[in-house]
Amino acid sequence: MWGPAALIFAVIFYFNRESGVLIGTSLIFILSFITERDKIWAWIPALTISWLWVYAAKDIYSSYNVFKYSVYGVSIFPIAAWPTLLMVMYFLFLTRINGRNRWRKWLKFSITYSICIILFEYLGYNFAGVHLASGTVYAGWPILNIFHCPWWVQAAYFLNGIIFCGVIAFFSDRKLTWNYISEQVRQKFSTPAD
Repeated sequence: MWGPAALIFAVIFYFNRESGVLIGTSLIFILSFITERDKIWAWIPALTISWLWVYAAKDIYSSYNVFKYSVYGVSIFPIAAWPTLLMVMYFLFLTRINGRNRWRKWLKFSITYSICIILFEYLGYNFAGVHLASGTVYAGWPILNIFHCPWWVQAAYFLNGIIFCGVIAFFSDRKLTWNYISEQVRQKFSTPAD
């Protein structure tokens, strides 16, 4: 199911980037509620971390070269892309990292996230042509030609994901999943009153 969704996203993104991002985000959101019900709780920290960051850095995200839709002066692209990226990372990569030690798990998650954010930034900037309008002022990383933004924005790109990875590593046990919570509620309300 994820494969066809990725193909639909890629085709739409190729022809219209803004529609591709909005439809891709919607597909991932809907598919997560259908196929990954025990992980949908992670949308809460993903949305919280992402939207707090986008709000705090809204001047940086005021304009992209290929994304023109905006809400209150902030491009719709980071509003949709940040939480979606975090959740895709969770669904596709982080769920495959095992271990009992939560600190070690957090470290593995964070390294995986850091590699992926560099890869996504490289592909987005160099192949998809996604550029921040404010990025023309900043040289970016040498060789890779990525992260054309102030140092504090670069640090936040990594920190946002590392915080999310910490939440996932420390709180993704069975007692926080949707299935567990719904079962507990069902048992509570199905028990006859004394």
